[in-house]
Amino acid sequence: MTIRISRRGILAGSATMLAAPAVWGQSINRDRIILAMTQEPVQFNPLLYVNAGTENVPEACLFDALWDVNDKGEFFPNLAAQVPSRQNGGISADGLTWTVNLKRDVKWSDGQPFTAKDVEFTYQTIMNPAVAVRSRSGFDLIKAFRVKDDFTVEMELSKPFVPFLWAWQNMHIVPQHILGREANIQTSGFNSQPIGTGAFTLRSRTAGSHMVYERNPNYHRGPAKVRQFIHKFVPDQMSAYGQARTGEVDYFALGGVPNDRFTEARAFPDRDFLLYPTPNVQFIYFNCGKPQFADPRVRKALTMATQMQKSIDDIYFGTWPRTLSYLQPTHWAYNRDLRDYTNDAAGAERLLDEAGWRKGADGIRAKDGVQLKFTMSTTAGNVARQGCQALFQQNWKAIGVEMEIRNMPASVVWGEYTTQSRFDTLLVAWDPTVGLDPDYTARCHSKMIPLKHRQGSNYVQYENAEVDRLLELGVTQTEQADRITTYKQIQAILHEEVPFAAQGGSVQGHLKRKQLQGPTPNQYVTDITWNVYDWAWA
Repeated sequence: MTIRISRRGILAGSATMLAAPAVWGQSINRDRIILAMTQEPVQFNPLLYVNAGTENVPEACLFDALWDVNDKGEFFPNLAAQVPSRQNGGISADGLTWTVNLKRDVKWSDGQPFTAKDVEFTYQTIMNPAVAVRSRSGFDLIKAFRVKDDFTVEMELSKPFVPFLWAWQNMHIVPQHILGREANIQTSGFNSQPIGTGAFTLRSRTAGSHMVYERNPNYHRGPAKVRQFIHKFVPDQMSAYGQARTGEVDYFALGGVPNDRFTEARAFPDRDFLLYPTPNVQFIYFNCGKPQFADPRVRKALTMATQMQKSIDDIYFGTWPRTLSYLQPTHWAYNRDLRDYTNDAAGAERLLDEAGWRKGADGIRAKDGVQLKFTMSTTAGNVARQGCQALFQQNWKAIGVEMEIRNMPASVVWGEYTTQSRFDTLLVAWDPTVGLDPDYTARCHSKMIPLKHRQGSNYVQYENAEVDRLLELGVTQTEQADRITTYKQIQAILHEEVPFAAQGGSVQGHLKRKQLQGPTPNQYVTDITWNVYDWAWA
């Protein structure tokens, strides 16, 4: 059966026009805001990274970092009284000593005071080898962490770490008085019933349906603008879009408006359509720990056979920029010397032949009695990604490779299926993890393989000593020209060895009520709710 992919429809039957609602919108409840996403958080401990995007919502509602970053790329203080800099004396002239002054009179949601001990405990947890944290990059360069008093900490680095502000912005502070007495943080009840310093507290969670947050009346920045914030899970993208149209939800964010509906969504009179650029790039992830993907020639051949530009033109309707790297093509460190070698089925076949994978009588390639068959997974209900899967399946079948599509709910995909590297291939979108800094240590340094080192998100299990060396060099270089040279080399190696094949820079379309103020595109973070404290009704 041939599956046709065109501008007129991502998949047969998926782009059926929604029937216009009999009554436009439902009445606004000004006491609450309902946010819809296609994915559900797995857990709520902000240090135990699973899925950026959906788990950023409870992070933003319940917890605070020392500082955050706005939509102009400017850091602003949160739990810290000020963002450290050389100008204010917070960073020493050599960049090695950082002094952080903390806000006073901040309380955890259980009423206990926030102090420097909480920051120290957060750092100790990040560095605890028994805890699988999102990344230790930068934190592993702290050779001395000193609590100077209840509201001052001092960190001494062994060498400069340029994205150190980004590293701390990406880590929310957790309570020492709760987690400090836990024998196993990863199985703690805190991960489902969190205590934070954030603008909201978690009132309830209905698995598979929604979470309810209540305004924290004692928040250190003052009470949030609305009393209640509801995070609703609608796995099917078209259903979520329909609910945003009819007013069942006030804002449809992660998962986003289907790309073939952008024009339609822009025309709705009582809704705002937000084109939301992100730091994310969508990839085909190859699990290098699986025998069929151990040889980089196989990974490159599969990438060569894909029609990446066609997938962007036909499925994302040209709204995504094509990228050949983990960086968006507008990034200052992007390697513009990379060559796009996709859409080359003949070259892919030659490379597979060279690697010893020959076609059998059934047309499927095999080597040493093992056929080149595997699965590709993504989160169920994402129409565009399903269209991409169908296209890539066709591309690979044409060169004698059999791929089975196996999609699952987000809670399954982002659970141990990914974190324990149980997948064959994934179709996913990731951010660099350090804002717009080009550091990609967490995703592809060999020390960041969770199965081996209980940290990081190198789920593809990629190992390359030269990439490791360059990553370690890049974060210490203080001159941008030097960093450009280093990160161009990293990108060139990744482009050749292809632990993940870049497709395009993720651009999402969001739909919200016009009366809802506050949601603001921020290209520097993956967190849709980065400024949820300021969301309000006009």
